Order: sequence, then structure tokens, then C-alpha cells
Amino acid sequence: MSFTQWIFLLGAFAVGGPIVAHLLAKPKFRRLPFTMLRFLQAGQKDCQSRRKVRDILILLLRCAIIVLIAALFARPKLHIKTKPQETKSLYYLGLDNSISMAYSDGNGSYLSSLIDTAIDWVRSADENGSFNICALASDKWTTELNKEQTLAKIASLKTRPDSIDIDWFLSTVNAARSRARSGDKVSVLVLSDFTPKTLSQFQDTATPAFVDNIDYKLISSRWPINNIAIVEAHANEVINGQLILNVTVVNYGQVEQDRTLTARIAETESTPLKLNVPANIRKVCQLRIDVDTVAEQDLFIPVELSLSDGDGLREDDTFYLAVSVPRQKDVHVILVEKDVSQTFLLKAALNTISQMSSYHTVQLKQVPIGAFGISDLDWADVVFCPAIAERLGVIAAEIKSFIHAGGKIIFFMTDEPSSQAAEQLWQQNVLPALPVKCIRRSVYIEPGPYGDKLLDMDSPTAKSFLNYRFDRILLTGYLELRPHSESNCVWKLQNGTGFVYCRALGNGTALLVNTSADDSLGLLTKSNASLAFCSYLLGRNDRIREYCFSRGEPVVLPVHDTQDKSAGQKQVWVQTCDNQKHRLAVTQASLLVSEPGDIGWVKTLSEPTKYAGVNLPEGETDMAPPIAAELAKAIDRTFLTDEMHSTAVVDILGRKTYKPIWKIFVWIIIVLLVAEPAIANRLER
Repeated sequence: MSFTQWIFLLGAFAVGGPIVAHLLAKPKFRRLPFTMLRFLQAGQKDCQSRRKVRDILILLLRCAIIVLIAALFARPKLHIKTKPQETKSLYYLGLDNSISMAYSDGNGSYLSSLIDTAIDWVRSADENGSFNICALASDKWTTELNKEQTLAKIASLKTRPDSIDIDWFLSTVNAARSRARSGDKVSVLVLSDFTPKTLSQFQDTATPAFVDNIDYKLISSRWPINNIAIVEAHANEVINGQLILNVTVVNYGQVEQDRTLTARIAETESTPLKLNVPANIRKVCQLRIDVDTVAEQDLFIPVELSLSDGDGLREDDTFYLAVSVPRQKDVHVILVEKDVSQTFLLKAALNTISQMSSYHTVQLKQVPIGAFGISDLDWADVVFCPAIAERLGVIAAEIKSFIHAGGKIIFFMTDEPSSQAAEQLWQQNVLPALPVKCIRRSVYIEPGPYGDKLLDMDSPTAKSFLNYRFDRILLTGYLELRPHSESNCVWKLQNGTGFVYCRALGNGTALLVNTSADDSLGLLTKSNASLAFCSYLLGRNDRIREYCFSRGEPVVLPVHDTQDKSAGQKQVWVQTCDNQKHRLAVTQASLLVSEPGDIGWVKTLSEPTKYAGVNLPEGETDMAPPIAAELAKAIDRTFLTDEMHSTAVVDILGRKTYKPIWKIFVWIIIVLLVAEPAIANRLER
């Protein structure tokens, strides 16, 4: 028996109190003065003897109560020897099934070698062990298997195009170790080709795993690595009916590559380009493929790039790039004039744009605000409004129809916009934000837009802003705005106020710029960035868009109202890379596909068909083998073993258990407290 709080045992010294009280209360008997009464002396001595025995018994009883109370506060527990528990072997297998394991050197793939190694390891393990398998690229555990089930599961392992997550694997092993019984033995097996991306995860892990045994094996080829991959592709421009593609290939192997590169669009194929890429070299090349530039609508082209056969891994020889090419046409731009001085700077920038050679031919037309009407909207593709004037409120419904049909209107602010016109435009859901009041305070613009691919304003033209240092352009005032619930702020001022708002409406767009077209509220249109800013708003350089995503990223597809009508609500059917069909909701004229399924094409099933390419992340198939010393160091850092500590814990905890017995002490004390008065009364008789 032992005590948890032994310091309370010092309370047992309180027994000194009753003892001292007993000694002080000892009675004194007077001597008998008469000789004739001495016969009573013998009876007196007998009575004194009985009283001493009674007092000692009561004293012992009270001392026992005090000692038991002190022992109760010390929390007594009883040691019970138990038989050692039977130990169990727990096995955790981390098997790399990423796409690089599909590499083959002529003697079979890396994956088949991994399967053979894992099967041999399992067969040599304890027959009664519990096996847990993690396919590292799938993030899926299969737990508590017996040996036969484990062998069958390993044999069915397939490669996946996902990256592995070592930290997730380690956290699961640590959690399982903490739940294991004392004496259980935890063993881990890791099989992988340990590509640079995988090895870096082992080297950078923050939380190691505590195990009893760790085994690992590098799956590699005896011959030099032979692999080249397409890692990147971009559509540059369309010239003379040909789409210009810049393609990046990387020789991830140790063998010089002589291959051919081809682009394919449906039945159209480019002229094969011969490539010679030395080992460990990155190379950018250019391809041309014919496209239909005289189509009546914008083109959405799925471009499939492929390398000829000749290396050990075919999965990274194909690249999927979706390209949106707007139809070639004249862009009709109207500049609505209220005051010549108000539109002078904006007019100069638009005239310069109209004279520049570009994919689209810009035709500029100036219209007085009083004469601006339906006929002008029928002619225009883009309308610049330097001010919100009363005339715009009168034709607010016509402006809404213009935007729905695919037009773009751009509103600039003044210090006193027409509140009536603004309210009428707001009621027609045309205005992206409602002006509240003008604030005369100096402020700078953020250095760049922060929109993403969900916004129609995200285009290559926005990148040119970075060359003009917009964050150094001073605005002397701005409007406090109330944004529409369906508009998006794609640019902000440095004080957090919105600078450019975008509102998608039907097939068109409405924009609001929170500054003036002249210099009354700032120096934007007077700066050297004016031309780039107007090009950005006009979308002149937004000729080609790319819809290309890495595996693991959410896929975003543009959708217009024409694709929603058949569903009766804002939902569109989409086919993912694994040929599964999903019905997804439209958000801000776009579709967000969180689970594309595999690598390949994601596309809408309604016309016009929109595509997005899903590819392997760059570096996923970098086959460079690791240095043995670095690999061993990374494994030792990731998996920690401590056999002495494990043995000591098993020896102590496996043989003894502790049972609290304070309840027994409580009942004894209660019985003694109840019995003590009765015993004392009985002894006094």
C-alpha cells in the first residue's frame, strides 16, 4: 500500500492531544483515614484497575480514528500485481503511389517493384500483427487488416496524379502510437522513389513520429533515368489565323532526349517540332497551329500538347491547355461628352489606342450627353461615361439591355454625380456601386488589382499596371460608395475604399471607377499610366485567356446566361476528367469545380462548350534520385526510436496496477465514530 499525498500522514501526530488529555485527567484517590475502613481498600484498587483499562481502550479508539482520518486525506492506494499483458505488433505501411511511380525502365515499373517489396516485408511480419496501409498519394488509410487482407490490398495499388503529404502520414502514425497499449510494438515501412519534392517533405517535417522500428527502401532504376516532361504552356497571340504557343519542356532524367512535340485541336494537328534536350536542361519552344479566326463567336479551344514516345514515363508527356480566343472584329467605343474639358484627357488616351495596331480595330465615336440614345447603344460595344448625368437615368433600362446583350459600360465619378440618375441606374441593377458622398482627402491607389480568375477583369492587361507604379499616383478625392451585392471590387485605394468595381450582367459588364476622367479628383488620367489604364478598362489586350490548372487547384470555368436557361436556374452540367458528370451552381458568371477528378479535361456539357485543362504540378515527375546519405539522414530525423524507454514503461506498467482504497477508510471511520460513544458508555457501567 502507498499514499498519493503522503504529507497528510503528518496529521497522525495529532494523537498526542488525547494522550496528553488522558494523562492530565488521571484521578487522584484519597487515603482512607480510619483503620476500620481498610477492608474497602482492596475493592478500591480493583475499581481503579478497571477504570484504567477502560480509559486506555477509549484512548486507543480515539487515536485510531485520528490516524485513519490522516490516512484518508493522504489518499491510500493498494498495489496489485498483475500478469503481464500480451504484446501486439502494429504495422504501418506508407506506400508511394504518386504518378512518378509509373516510371518503367524496361524491367517493370517502379510501382510493381514497390508492390513486390511490400509483399515480401508483410510476409516476414508477425502472423498475428495488425496491418495499416496508407497510399500516400491518395491520403487514404486502410486499417486493422490481417496478413491476407494486407497482401490483397497491396497487390491492388494504383498510381494517382496527386502529391503526397508526409505530415499527414506522420500525424496518423503518432496518433495511433498514443492509442496503442503498453507493450505494443509499432513498426513502420516507407517505400518510395523519394523524388526531390518527396524528400524535401521528409527533411522539412516539423513533428517526427515515435516508433519502435522503421524500415524504408528507395525504389529506383539500375540504369540512368530517362524522362522528359511538358511542364508549362502559354498561348501568346493569334497571327494570320495561327495560334502561337510557347511550350516549356524539362529533361528530368540523365539521358539526352531527341523527341518531337505536337499540338492538336480536335482533328487539326500542328507540324511536329523536333527537340533535342540535354540531361537536366529546361527548354522553351514555340508551336503554331491553325485556328478559325473568322468565327461568329468567341472560340474556346482545347489544345492538347504531346511528346512522342521514347522515355520511361508517358503520363507527363501530355499537357492540356484551354484557350479562349475572342472573335476578330472592330470594337466600337463611344465617349459620352458633357464637357469638352472633362473628356479631353480620356479622349486623348482612347485616340491613341484606336491608332495602335492590335488584334481588334478600335473605332472611337464622341456623342454629346444630351444626344446619347438607343441608336448609339445599338452601334457601341463599349461606352465610356465620364460622369453620371441625368440623361443616363432616363435611358437606364436601355443601358441594362445593352449590357445584357454583351456590351460594356464604364462609369467615372465626379464630385457631384446626379443622385436621381444614380438611383435610376441602381434600380436597374446597372450601377456596380451607388455614390453616397464625396470625400476630399488625399489618397493613393494600391499598386495592383487583387481579383482572381472568377472575375472578368482579370486579364494580361492588368499586369502592365505594375510597370507604371500606380501606388505613386495621388488622388485628391474619392466617393464613398455602397457596393451592389453582386458586384466585385477588383481594385482598392490604400485606405481600403473600392477603386474599381465590376458587375457582370448577362453577357456584359458594368464598371465603376472611383475617380474622375479629368483632374478634378486626381491625376490618374493625366499621368503616363493613362493609356495602360484605359486599355485595361477597354479590355483591348484581353485577347486570349488561358484555363489551365495544376492538379489540386480548384478549377474555374466561365459561364454565361445562355448556358443557364436550359436548367431553369443557375446550374450547369459539367464533366470532369474522370468522365463523371456533376451539376454545379453558377457563381459570379463562373463555375467552381473543386474536385476535377484526375488530369485531363473539365468541360461544360451545354453549348457553347467551355474547357479547362488539369495537369500535373511542375516537378511532380522530377526523377532525380536522392543521395543515400541525405535520405538516411532525413529518415532518421523523421522517425525516432527509443527502445530503452519503451522497455522500462512496459516493465513497470505491465506488472503492477493501483487500486484506490479510500472508500474502505471512510467506512471504518464512520463505524468507529458511531461505536465510540456506545463503547465508552458500556465500559463506564
